[in-house]
Amino acid sequence: MKNASFGFLAMAAAGMLACASSGSTPKASESSRDNVTSMEIQATSAATAYDLVNKLRPQWLRASGVSSIGGRATGPVILVYLDGNRIGTLEALRTLSAGGIQTMQFLSATRAAVVLTDIGTDAIAGAISIKTR
Repeated sequence: MKNASFGFLAMAAAGMLACASSGSTPKASESSRDNVTSMEIQATSAATAYDLVNKLRPQWLRASGVSSIGGRATGPVILVYLDGNRIGTLEALRTLSAGGIQTMQFLSATRAAVVLTDIGTDAIAGAISIKTR
């Protein structure tokens, strides 16, 4: 009887470890380094989408490999999408009011190439996808 109990406990512990290490990806509604939730947005006093990103996920504004020559960015860019439509690069964030934003998500270059349309021929370092109400 003791062996059966021990065996059951060992199987239960193994099952819990397997579940804990399954590495599930967070949903867009869950806060993470790649997602900003509506609760985070509402708790931030920001006027523009750029201000929101700068306060909540400043690392999104720094594309790796981007340099500046005479004030012009060269190399990969970060694209910005609003409700699935490409609206430009990071400068477009300055034109968007923070008031109507529901969620924001950062997509790596690889993920953006799979998920988003209209990437064009730009060398991209990633994309910021913004969803409104």
